Amino acid sequence: MYNAPLNLSDNSRIWIYQADRELTADEQSFLNQELLNFITDWTAHNVALSGSFEILHDRFLVIMIDENKTSASGCSIDKCFNFLKKMEAKLNVNFMNRLLLAYKENNEIKMLPKSKFEDLLKAGQLNENTIVFNNLIEKKAELKTNWQVPIKDSWHKVML
Repeated sequence: MYNAPLNLSDNSRIWIYQADRELTADEQSFLNQELLNFITDWTAHNVALSGSFEILHDRFLVIMIDENKTSASGCSIDKCFNFLKKMEAKLNVNFMNRLLLAYKENNEIKMLPKSKFEDLLKAGQLNENTIVFNNLIEKKAELKTNWQVPIKDSWHKVML
């Protein structure tokens, strides 16, 4: 069952998938419709999930479930993963590359493979105050507080 993101509790569980490139307006429109259809019919053990989604900064797909109503199950998470794999094929984009790190440079979002990101850290071109996207957050409320943070406040700090 689809709900607008604002209608879901701040305690809702989230998953963030990062596209390996910016999505065009047409791709986002297509993805919005496909996601709306998917989430409207999304279930866990034949019980409707109260879910939502957002596409942020033309590349981050945030999928949400209000688990106060119904919890996600392994099968429902698998359904979402399989849906996203189909979207990847249709849009020729990769949402699953966890070794591609996003950060801000002069208010522009940049993405690099982890190894190149580490090289820039070692060279001093990035530092502990560089803003990164912490896609490992798990709650909707964290989108405001822990998603875009300095490296020193993220899991990325292990690379310092």
